[in-house]
Amino acid sequence: MKKIVVVYQSKYGATRKYAKWIAKELSCDLFNGKDIKASNLEPYDTIILGGGLYAGGVNGIKLLTKNFSSFSHKNLVLFTCGLADPSNTVNTENIKKGLNKVLTEEMQEKIKVFHLRGAMDYSKLSPLHRTMMALVCKMTAKKDRDSLTDEDEEMLASYGKNVDFINIETILPLINYIRNL
Repeated sequence: MKKIVVVYQSKYGATRKYAKWIAKELSCDLFNGKDIKASNLEPYDTIILGGGLYAGGVNGIKLLTKNFSSFSHKNLVLFTCGLADPSNTVNTENIKKGLNKVLTEEMQEKIKVFHLRGAMDYSKLSPLHRTMMALVCKMTAKKDRDSLTDEDEEMLASYGKNVDFINIETILPLINYIRNL
């Protein structure tokens, strides 16, 4: 039986929630990425890394990118967690563009990627993230109304509010992928 591990990095809790669900469903080990070293992952055949999306980057992805040569013989899965709706191909293409900046071509071929939708409680954002969101919303609000995407409109409508798109059923494609390895 193959050994599986889920490693996550979560700033506000959505990624952690998905990671716990995935680990429970697969009956595997679970670690916070802040508390683990690459050498701790050697015994595992499959590494699932989860990270929140922030300004086009994935929280905790350096664990994969810096140690890819040590992990390249393993099954590697990455799940991202953000507010953008992954059923919208424009959003997944934007996430992919961000990943292309940090993942080499070889990494992109080797790492299976899943996108999950998260949550945001504006009252819990760090001052930096609150400022960044305010700037993005301000810039978006200045756009011509006809040029706004569905995501732009959703962001403007939900700005300053609590939004939660977390859904346990969205982990099923990832779970099925792992079970079919």
